[in-house]
Amino acid sequence: MHLSLKRNKGLTLIELLLVLSLLSVLSLMTIPNLLRSNNRWILRSTAYMIANDIRRIQRMSVQECTQYNFELQTKQFYYILRNNDPTHHNIKKVQLNPKITSITSTLYNPGYAGPKEGYRILRFSYLGSPNQAGEIVLETGNGDNIRLTVDVATGRVKVYD
Repeated sequence: MHLSLKRNKGLTLIELLLVLSLLSVLSLMTIPNLLRSNNRWILRSTAYMIANDIRRIQRMSVQECTQYNFELQTKQFYYILRNNDPTHHNIKKVQLNPKITSITSTLYNPGYAGPKEGYRILRFSYLGSPNQAGEIVLETGNGDNIRLTVDVATGRVKVYD
């Protein structure tokens, strides 16, 4: 009996390989879910950042009694916050995360000399009301998307997960 206890102290190679293969199968099952939740987090954080910046521009237009713009470039994946007066510097320019692969918007495209490709603008009056209603949809490569809407009368910004 004493000899049989001495022989069972370690693991066999087959037991070790079995445990490692089970761990690898479990990790292969969970990694795609982790990556997908990371993409959802990027979408949500970007959408809420855009919504907060639109609200910021709205507040500034009321506080300073002047027009401010939220300008979205859907083809180059950035947006700008600025005073409507072109002599002022941009307040903020934000380049969006590269995991966002598509931006669509129903916001106004000011085609002064023909429509600008991918350019959208939301202008707030000194009363804080936007010049239009519209929506912005952000999408990642795996098909996840999130939608923001701006109401015309109040300028209320909503994010829909």
